[in-house]
Amino acid sequence: MRRPSTRDQLLATGLKVLHARGFHATGVQDIAEAADVPKASFYSHFPSKEAFGADVLGRYWERRASHAAAILGDETRPPMDRLRTYFEGKTSPPPDAPFDKGCMIGNFSAELAGSSRLVRDRLATVFAAWGTLLARCIRDAQADGTLRPDLDPDETAAFLIDAFEGAVLRTKVDRDGAALARFRSVVFSLILV
Repeated sequence: MRRPSTRDQLLATGLKVLHARGFHATGVQDIAEAADVPKASFYSHFPSKEAFGADVLGRYWERRASHAAAILGDETRPPMDRLRTYFEGKTSPPPDAPFDKGCMIGNFSAELAGSSRLVRDRLATVFAAWGTLLARCIRDAQADGTLRPDLDPDETAAFLIDAFEGAVLRTKVDRDGAALARFRSVVFSLILV
């Protein structure tokens, strides 16, 4: 098996470290040490920590996007089933979950959106792509008559993302999954009906 490139090793390690500790609490030296590479190697592959953070966020989203697309775009299943499966998967943490990491998309939104145009632009791209995946499935549910037609698919998708990210943020405060359970209950009893 081929060993990952130094760049890939830094990104994979950075994803773990930045997700666990946050962007500002993690230095380049921390990332290089965790990746077991010299600090100079970091700057051979990334012009700045900010650019690195944007690339890590991109990698984080790529993994989530492929998972979301596989569920939400599976046209062999009814669209409401796809939406329910997608959100049940995102809101059903394991019983021993520590609830300390949250979602990197929400974390970076809170931590970097005000100070980094590069990360803010990457976040905007992520939110737009995520919204497109959800809105497409919402339209499919409206087209087959299983979801009320008065909902604007794009606005509803954006609201679902906003509410989900807020629920994930709340889990970091409460250290339990109650906010995720509330999100799921409200969404499927009042909105996606």
